[in-house]
Amino acid sequence: MNLSWRLGWICCLLLTMPAPAKAGEALPDGFIRLREIAVAIRQDIRYASAFNFTGAAVAGYGRADCVLTQAAGQALIRVEARLGTSGYALKLFDCYRPARAVRAFLAWAQDGKASDFGRGFHPDIAKDMLVARGFIASVSSHSRGSTVDVGLIRRNEPGLPTPATGGRCDGPLQQRPQETSLDLGTSFDCFSAKSAGRDPSVGPDALRYRTILRDAMKAEGFRGYSREWWHFTLASEPFPKTIFDFAIE
Repeated sequence: MNLSWRLGWICCLLLTMPAPAKAGEALPDGFIRLREIAVAIRQDIRYASAFNFTGAAVAGYGRADCVLTQAAGQALIRVEARLGTSGYALKLFDCYRPARAVRAFLAWAQDGKASDFGRGFHPDIAKDMLVARGFIASVSSHSRGSTVDVGLIRRNEPGLPTPATGGRCDGPLQQRPQETSLDLGTSFDCFSAKSAGRDPSVGPDALRYRTILRDAMKAEGFRGYSREWWHFTLASEPFPKTIFDFAIE
């Protein structure tokens, strides 16, 4: 069975799987809920839960649902198919991000309060330095609808619930929040130098898994962000200059 045939077969399977019922208000033209076209792709939308660096569900995330542009969704289906031929799959941590959530991140970083829960996400950087160090921005490409935060899992590994706790995000695999059976060097949303995609200190296995993910995403039209191995933007995004702020409901 050649690669192109297998990719086509898996794409067809993903596209024809039954979709769950639609929920919430109608989305802007050009946006879709990923579950409606690719129910098999795993999701753990972290900002709809309390397990994120702020310690609470974030404004605009009324529902744990990957919303994104149709173009980005179709590209993710192709990525999932490509990874599937090698025994891997995607896990989505964030997709479209309302602008109000970005403002909430800034407010959290600058509120002057202690951050005991979030310390695991920024173990060596003080909370009030996260903006200056470039880990939290005033504008996010996620708000344009074609940027995603993704992890890599084994295709047939059991599903894992959203973590409730975990050690420092750049510590040993067994001590980090459980997101996947694969060691990618850090957990998602780790504000650490080790999150840079090609940081050699994470070791050869983590670099190999990061390369598998990066190459699959690049092959289907996404470009990465050098400081975060999980962050990718569709190169031909349909709304390159538009910031959206509709809630995910």
